[in-house]
Amino acid sequence: MPRKLFHWARLLHIYTSTALFALLVFFCLTGIFLNHPKMFSGQAEDGSRTLELPSVIVSELQRDSALNTQLLEDWIQKKFSTPTASAIEYDREMGEIILDYSLPAGYAQATVIVDDAEIIFDFRTGNSLSIWNDLHKGRHSGRAWSWLIDISAALMIFFALTGFVILFQGKKHRKEGLILAGFGLFTPLIIYFLFVPQISGV
Repeated sequence: MPRKLFHWARLLHIYTSTALFALLVFFCLTGIFLNHPKMFSGQAEDGSRTLELPSVIVSELQRDSALNTQLLEDWIQKKFSTPTASAIEYDREMGEIILDYSLPAGYAQATVIVDDAEIIFDFRTGNSLSIWNDLHKGRHSGRAWSWLIDISAALMIFFALTGFVILFQGKKHRKEGLILAGFGLFTPLIIYFLFVPQISGV
């Protein structure tokens, strides 16, 4: 292989590993936590708050037959730092608007009683460990975190490939390195086919 290829592979391998250091450690640790949920778990915290709605929002909700909830959503977001609601339901008979919010390791729900000018905000928040685990899975973590996972995964593949290129530079340890690479390739496959529960004939 050309010397320039080895040079750039080494540089890119070093800088990619440096950039990914924190994320590699994070995903490795949370992978262990997820694999042992009984050992690494925590209590969620439930809570509820009841607040009076501003009159301008109540007037808007009572006036708008099409139910424009933007003013209400903006007020809730400012009050509780909520993300965009994952679902909004309007029970006209009961005069209630229910807004659901998805969160890592938890949720929030705002129940608006229009005629009483009242909002009941129920929520569940997990501890740091459960939040980290949901971040590992990308569960209810938002588009930006989803992009971070995708980009990190692509860079980890690039990191592995540049390491493999570097392996071919040194003849002294090339044989041992290829043996280890083969071991790393076939060991998971053997464990999967021999020990992971499966069904057949369906």
